[in-house]
Amino acid sequence: MKALIVNPYTETDRTAGKFKGFLEAMPPISVAYVAAALEQAGVPVACYDDFLEGGSLTRFEETIRREKPDVIGFSTFTPTAPGVSRIAQFCRSRFPDIKLMQGGVHATVYGERLLQSGETDFIVHNEGEVTTVELMKCLANGGNLGDVQGISWLSDGEVVHNPARPMIKDLDTIPFPAWHLLPWERYRLFNFARVTDPATLVLGSRGCPYRCNFCSLTVMGHQRRKRSIKNLVDECEYMWDRYGFKQMAYVDPIFPISRKEAIAFRDEVCKRGLQRHQVWTTETRVDLMDRETVEAMYESGCRRVMFGFETGDQETLDAIRKDFKIAQAYEAVRLCHKVGMGVIGFFIIGSPGESERSINMTIDFACDLGIDFAKFTSFVPYPGTPIYYEFLKDGTITDPEMYDFARYTSYPTDDNPTIYVTPSLTQDDLKRLQKKAFRKFYLRPEMVYRHLFKIKALNVNDMVNGLRLVFAKD
Repeated sequence: MKALIVNPYTETDRTAGKFKGFLEAMPPISVAYVAAALEQAGVPVACYDDFLEGGSLTRFEETIRREKPDVIGFSTFTPTAPGVSRIAQFCRSRFPDIKLMQGGVHATVYGERLLQSGETDFIVHNEGEVTTVELMKCLANGGNLGDVQGISWLSDGEVVHNPARPMIKDLDTIPFPAWHLLPWERYRLFNFARVTDPATLVLGSRGCPYRCNFCSLTVMGHQRRKRSIKNLVDECEYMWDRYGFKQMAYVDPIFPISRKEAIAFRDEVCKRGLQRHQVWTTETRVDLMDRETVEAMYESGCRRVMFGFETGDQETLDAIRKDFKIAQAYEAVRLCHKVGMGVIGFFIIGSPGESERSINMTIDFACDLGIDFAKFTSFVPYPGTPIYYEFLKDGTITDPEMYDFARYTSYPTDDNPTIYVTPSLTQDDLKRLQKKAFRKFYLRPEMVYRHLFKIKALNVNDMVNGLRLVFAKD
């Protein structure tokens, strides 16, 4: 019984519009983790990156005929849902005997719909490593599907939800991602996050104790489960020794989460001398930064930090439940720059209750912070987030628009308007303000100088795309 695990294609023309030129084929870490678990359990497995192959059905079919899988699994998120649907229908028509399964936040939220429509045979909820292995062994041995925790499936046309599987407590038991099953040399990080090449992703923890209402990571729980520092540094060292990865980019919602964790990580990295070969980047919170934490991060190789600043309006910040103060953002940037770490800022345009005035406050805030990169995305109530369920309950999002998954876009266009616009704005307002934000942040003389002569992270293609974007007519 063999599995083919697929990273689906995303139709970037619709989901990213004019911003698609800045996208890169990112390493699909969820695919690599599930594949590693299957391989460790002795289940034959192969991987296919449909995004990397541009959604080519010809190459997908060639892969199926070469690998001869019995089950094809998709890592499904809302932006990839249309791509999954497309290739699932292709599988049904060309390879009707192959079983299909889907995992990921989107699959969990829309599990019943996906099963009843015939798009999939199994939904794997939440973490996929243990559940996928058990499901594959059950299918191979003709076991009772009702015994596999954490799945939904069809029995005589009725959807069956098996008992939930407890979250994996000891993350050290999960094998390192199986990058050798993927064309790892072809992946790149987004330019704002890339310090050097080659680079890949790493995950140090799961779950987040914070409760931002726009975040879908709640599916991993509010209890943070972390890998041991030794296990984490073992992976970093292994990635350097086996693949020569010079940068590890953390995809945790928060790493490190405390001064103690930052110091312990630094001590282990420096004991092995790994900081001489490898740098790292991460995302964390501004209210977790202090001098000792920042110094420990830099000493262990951290060279760029991402903060979700979100907005320059404290009232909006409180409404989306970020739970920090604007003043803490300025202090975090100051501490990072003091030791020489670059700062990337994430900002949201058009959160519920926002006005043009508050968005202009955010743009001014981004420019005033003194950060190196800024990413401005429109507010999206992604399926699985608390705000998504609030919008369903109060009728802000209704049928059939809730199933128009390409409209869950952070970069709306005329052809693909976003799923939500705050009442005080129009779709045109949102697009205009988003473009204004990028233009005002990046076209400042001091910023142009820094990127040309100091940061040097943007290549010629990025600069051309950026100029086209900010000078294009609205």
